[in-house]
Amino acid sequence: MAVIVIAEDELHIARVVSLWLTRNRHVVHVAHNGRDALDLVRQHDPDLLIADVNMPVMDGFELVDACAAEGRPKVGIIVLTSRCDQAEIGDRLKGHEVMLHPKPFSPSKLVGEVEEFLSGRQARSGAVSESEEGKANGVFSV
Repeated sequence: MAVIVIAEDELHIARVVSLWLTRNRHVVHVAHNGRDALDLVRQHDPDLLIADVNMPVMDGFELVDACAAEGRPKVGIIVLTSRCDQAEIGDRLKGHEVMLHPKPFSPSKLVGEVEEFLSGRQARSGAVSESEEGKANGVFSV
């Protein structure tokens, strides 16, 4: 079981992701903009943050930067995006431990990636550098 914060302004997507993660025994907190998500991160110290890139008030980039600025290395991040420029998004998020996940997506595949991401974080200790395998999978590590 992990504590997960979802930052997603599309209500249907937030609801579906929350439902699937809750069914997999995770504790889920949902915010519909980046600022509220940051408040939830501060309040619940989650294991994972799932954030949309394009959100009102504070976008996903600003949210990721704010978590890092507050020294929250525990928070793993999966970024959801429907934008076509995923390579540019990956470049923008380098230096953070982030997994990019395109929209639209299969909820079961996302849950599988969440489980894989969480188990991978538990297996690692301390900071690791970006690997060729990580580049191929869209994962950028601190």
